[in-house]
Amino acid sequence: MLLTLYGESSSYTPMHLDFFRKQAKNFLKDWQTQSKTVESDGFISYQYDWKFYDVGDLFFYYEFDDKDEQDIKLARAQHLIAKMAGFKKWDDLIHATETEQTLAELLLRRFRNAQNVQDWEEALLFSGVEQYGAEAVLEYARHYYGLNDAKEIASFAADKITVLQGKARSEALRQFDDEHNPSGSLRTDSSVFCTRCRKVFDFKKSKVIADNEKHLTMVVCKNYPACRGTYLDYKVLTPTVLYGEARVAELERGARAFPRIAMDSKVHCIHCGKEYLYNEANAVISPDDGEPYIACKHYPECDGTLIDMMPAEKTGGEK
Repeated sequence: MLLTLYGESSSYTPMHLDFFRKQAKNFLKDWQTQSKTVESDGFISYQYDWKFYDVGDLFFYYEFDDKDEQDIKLARAQHLIAKMAGFKKWDDLIHATETEQTLAELLLRRFRNAQNVQDWEEALLFSGVEQYGAEAVLEYARHYYGLNDAKEIASFAADKITVLQGKARSEALRQFDDEHNPSGSLRTDSSVFCTRCRKVFDFKKSKVIADNEKHLTMVVCKNYPACRGTYLDYKVLTPTVLYGEARVAELERGARAFPRIAMDSKVHCIHCGKEYLYNEANAVISPDDGEPYIACKHYPECDGTLIDMMPAEKTGGEK
């Protein structure tokens, strides 16, 4: 079950946007490894020591020329990321619906080279599912990449399942990402409540099981197999503090909602009585409803929120 931040009608989803920006930066990093070879006939070829995306392969697929390939800029990397995700340009991607952005993220997690992109595009064209809308395409993508099958693993008989141990288990938990955790609220240090067995435990104590035939994996309750609950049955008990671009995006959203405050405004928190710049405030995802909110700079010691932040020039307070 997907947990969205602002609902289906939203065209602005910080968690997805943070991911897309990171991928554009990863693409740029790979692009910056460029070296070129000039042949005796004057032909120039480019090579890349890539880690995230096979840059040269993708440039060829999208028919970029020499001039394009030398234009090493973040904006161009963003453009390529958007095209890989099925959009004409970056602006279309970041203003897409929640469903469209969820699909884009699912695809980008699997695209590394032109063959990955081409395989998906051909499968999508052959299926004819696009005519039924974004929800149908997303469901088809989950089926195509075997994600729906993964949800059924917990109910398989014991002889069809391997419980991962040691490094294999640790690596699976480390790779647990927004593909499986759209709200970003599950972290390795989260405290969770399994609604199946009604037990509380740390997420890092979860078990990871693998299907012996298809080798799909699934994060399940620490009490498996007595409890057949999976991470989809977890209720997160620990608030999640956002960092980086996700935090900034939420602060900017708050500033737009409260015109009395700008990003560089000095504010006074009426809860703790301290003053600070609004852009130093925290952004937190509530474990109760999965919604983000602005919290005092001194969270969690202070439980003040955006409505408790007053323009500092109108009040007196502790620095």
